[in-house]
Amino acid sequence: MRDLPQEIQHGRDRLLLDPRDVGAMLRLAELAQGAGDLAGAIEYAQRALRVDPEQREALFRLGELWAQLGDTVRAAERWERLLRLDPDDRYGARDALASLPEAGTPTEAYVRILFDQYAAKFDTAIAALDYRAPHLVASLAARVLGAPRSDLDLLDLGCGTGLSGAALHPWARRLDGVDLSPAMVAAARARGLYDRLSVDEAQRFLVATDARWDVIVAVDTLNYLGPLTPILTAAALRAERFLGTVERADDQDAIVLRSTRRYAHGRAALEHSVTAAGWHLTGCEDATLRTEAGAGVAGFVFSLAR
Repeated sequence: MRDLPQEIQHGRDRLLLDPRDVGAMLRLAELAQGAGDLAGAIEYAQRALRVDPEQREALFRLGELWAQLGDTVRAAERWERLLRLDPDDRYGARDALASLPEAGTPTEAYVRILFDQYAAKFDTAIAALDYRAPHLVASLAARVLGAPRSDLDLLDLGCGTGLSGAALHPWARRLDGVDLSPAMVAAARARGLYDRLSVDEAQRFLVATDARWDVIVAVDTLNYLGPLTPILTAAALRAERFLGTVERADDQDAIVLRSTRRYAHGRAALEHSVTAAGWHLTGCEDATLRTEAGAGVAGFVFSLAR
């Protein structure tokens, strides 16, 4: 019997000899899942599906992994696809579907894994969705901060690959960024625009740091949070101004978790969070942030002051 490191190395050696060895991929996915490396397990299972799109074990394992991360939508998609391929349900996908809880707040692990996987193709994919949020925030910045003059210290909260940093760089004397995904931070670093980049969860970073900025910017970041008062309260300790975007809920008072695993906020709900955190809402504009499934994603582009 091999020990775990030997077993993992054996699987990797098999893939070096045959990059299409689905059996090795599935075994490595199993080992990674057992060791708690969910990102690695997902990657190996997805590789197996790329070789064989009807690979049943890979579909079932991906359902387990996404369910473990709290993404019930992705889990259900994998298990439903498996049931179409395997009506006799030899893997137990029907019971697994029945046991899925309702979708909840995206976990840190979920967000990190999702964006680590997405980082290499993020800019190209988001451009195809007519992604406007960074430029909308830059336009608002021109109105509330004045013309670009490179004399402000800015923090890009949830900086991603740096698209928002690029849009706001003309205002920056110093530009810092933080993101939960190491792969996204690596892509942002490659732009050469940031003075300092950190890998961390946004609110935890704000609470732990003793740094201050003139402006904190959160473009397409608050969508992954429900109630915004905690993070806006933390931001109020670190800056005098805040610029951001949220997706818009039709119900003025509602905070809605959509099937995309992103939250939408009603106007009144946003205003309540802002006031409770000690900010003043100095601007809030309706905007189409991007397209999705052929339709515009409605949102707010807003500015806050202390």
